[in-house]
Amino acid sequence: MKVETEQLPHGEVALSFEVEDDRVERAMDAAYRRMAGSVNIAGFRRGKAPRQLVERVLGREQLLQEALNHLLPEVYEEALRETNVQAISEPEFDVESISPLKAKATVIVQPPVELGDYRSISKDPPEATVTEEEIDTVLQGLRERHAEWVPAERAAEAGDRLIIDVKGTSEELTIVEQEDVDYVLDPESNAPLPGFAAQLVGMSAGDSKEFKIEVTADEENSRLAGKTVDFAVTVKDIKAKELPELDDFFAATVGTYKELAALRADVEEQLKARAEVNARRNVEEEVLNEAVNGATLELPEKLIDHQAEHAVERLARDLDSRGLPIQQYLRVRQISEEDLKNEFRVESERSLRRDLVLRAIAAQEGLEVNDEQIDGHIRSALSTEGGDQRSVARALRNSEVRERAKSSLLEQGAVQWLLEHAIREPAPAPSSAPDEKETTAHDA
Repeated sequence: MKVETEQLPHGEVALSFEVEDDRVERAMDAAYRRMAGSVNIAGFRRGKAPRQLVERVLGREQLLQEALNHLLPEVYEEALRETNVQAISEPEFDVESISPLKAKATVIVQPPVELGDYRSISKDPPEATVTEEEIDTVLQGLRERHAEWVPAERAAEAGDRLIIDVKGTSEELTIVEQEDVDYVLDPESNAPLPGFAAQLVGMSAGDSKEFKIEVTADEENSRLAGKTVDFAVTVKDIKAKELPELDDFFAATVGTYKELAALRADVEEQLKARAEVNARRNVEEEVLNEAVNGATLELPEKLIDHQAEHAVERLARDLDSRGLPIQQYLRVRQISEEDLKNEFRVESERSLRRDLVLRAIAAQEGLEVNDEQIDGHIRSALSTEGGDQRSVARALRNSEVRERAKSSLLEQGAVQWLLEHAIREPAPAPSSAPDEKETTAHDA
């Protein structure tokens, strides 16, 4: 196969290749075998009709398109290996002629990266501290979760749990009408409308009250925006939250702790482990930012656009899987699709810049990954996504998937290299042993 390269503006390269006729014919024959099973031809079982008849029914153009869909990516991969072009985008194919088959694949190549003095980055070891107040906050949360609701012979206060009958109307429209509603009295709550909860503070069991709430023009509930809602509420029961005592018995109820001190020690240990992870993550972010900010590279605008478009597509698929069309998501956020793409452009540029700098550092430091590591990375990723053995096997054979896995591993290796060289060794603790002169004097 003959391959030529052409440098284009904006960081793009065109790979032009000419494919032998016999290879195109083999691709056509493979396309026929794939498509024959989908065609009903009288006198033949599915998949058994000769190619000439299948081609007549489907049309040569459709068979050729099926052949090119498989052949072009195949020869493109060969062209990359032959020319050693480092593509960082999906190819855009352009078929110039069929016989002989001449095609062009346009790709964005990795821009040159001028690394800064990343080897001089230096950071103190991450410190993880846990305060008594943080421990107390966790213990208080445990008390809240194990609290009991007990009858309160008093007026309602913030935090109480009420049983109410409620009716709300606006201009002959009934907004809500329910009995025996279980309602926790949180003055900050916006349910059913902002200001509703505050109206119930001070009411006693058996009390009834009528009040109005003016709904602001920017209220999310558009049908009520700018209107007045008339409420009638009857409080039928009031319960107060009773927190358990913070003692050894409480410690035994929330786990297998024999005493409160053991529970407190376990909370401290968990908080410290979390603080250590956060501290290391913060140092890692600082090191990465310095390495990336110290480098010089020019990202092609087209690459940033592609990355942002893919991010929008991923979001749309994710929203759709949860039954939320992306247009509804945009309406809720009150933004356009172009606004969303611009948001992703910022993150895409940051992500691309970081990845390219890390790859350059990996190359500069001679970092390498082997096939076993690549296989493990692919298996681990697909296992997390619930992939079956067949999909794993396909991924392991896919050169594009393997290349992405290799890049990811090299970037991880570069991050690890940066951290190992940037974090200073902690200073040794001062020795408490007496020095030699003092010992001699003492012995004397």
